[in-house]
Amino acid sequence: MIVTCFKCKRRFELDPIFVGFELHKLKKKNPSHYQAVCPACRAITKMSVKEMQAELDESAAEIEKMVADYEEEKAKAKAEKKAAQKAKTEAKEEETVAEE
Repeated sequence: MIVTCFKCKRRFELDPIFVGFELHKLKKKNPSHYQAVCPACRAITKMSVKEMQAELDESAAEIEKMVADYEEEKAKAKAEKKAAQKAKTEAKEEETVAEE
């Protein structure tokens, strides 16, 4: 989808897969707009999701795959962080027992 920046009037293209992924990551379940950032001037241009819906529907399978990969990666990172924290806590407990 081609977008025109309201501030600098430059045109840039949005990837529907990336837009769908970003919309899925939002906490709001049914967003009405996507905030596109102009690569030239960094101004935010609001894009209606209704206008992009056809393109988002075409790439729904790719978006879902990308979201699933992201969720898996996020869960793996959370598990690693929890394991590291648990190991650190156990090491502290052993150190405290050794001092006594």
